[in-house]
Amino acid sequence: MDTKDPDLAVNRVERALEALILNGDYGAGDRINENALAARFGVSRGPVREACRSLQRDGLLDIVPNQGAFVRVLTLAEIVNLFDVRACLGRLAGELAAAAMTRSVMAQLRDLMSAMDEASRAGDASRYIDLNIAFHASLYAATGNARLAALDAQMGKELRIYRRHGLAFGGGLAVSNLEHRAILAAIEQGDRADAGSELEKHIQNGRDRFIRAMSATGQLVLKDTAAGPADRKKRSRKAS
Repeated sequence: MDTKDPDLAVNRVERALEALILNGDYGAGDRINENALAARFGVSRGPVREACRSLQRDGLLDIVPNQGAFVRVLTLAEIVNLFDVRACLGRLAGELAAAAMTRSVMAQLRDLMSAMDEASRAGDASRYIDLNIAFHASLYAATGNARLAALDAQMGKELRIYRRHGLAFGGGLAVSNLEHRAILAAIEQGDRADAGSELEKHIQNGRDRFIRAMSATGQLVLKDTAAGPADRKKRSRKAS
């Protein structure tokens, strides 16, 4: 327990709750049961509430007065907007990475790409997604622009609530990794414009694959607005 350090307790609960959301233990629209989480992590409800407020600021939760916290539901327009902004920033990231890439980071990226090939062949979407996150984090870190990397990571978290369910649909893993190869080839050649273009296209293609997958599996939010209070009540669930 972290009874002597409230801030430590909040940080611990926040990290754990974020992981539960991003790993799919909580789905879009699910209610966060404060009492259950407090018991689970051995804290009072205070740290859980503070953790929820922090995750609200990060775009992962919505807090509804007199109802509680819910995993954020994105509309189709919000999903497309996030992908489009990521794609524009991706062009910049590709250009910067091509100018600043080192041999050691390039070797790390190629190792991650090989591991993603293995995960793709095994049909292990969960492992592929984790490796893909590491790949993009390393690539963006190589740009030397910490703000750019942080923006991409944050938008990626918002989308991951949905992407974990859709990326493997229709052979998306293998196709995605072919695009990684094109990005790295351009970076290795020092072609800044091509590297930026390839990374931008990769994110745009990911957007299109994602929308097709989620539409086909019936998981995409097609309404213009997110779920209202009545819908959230129906999706209430307990943490165990």
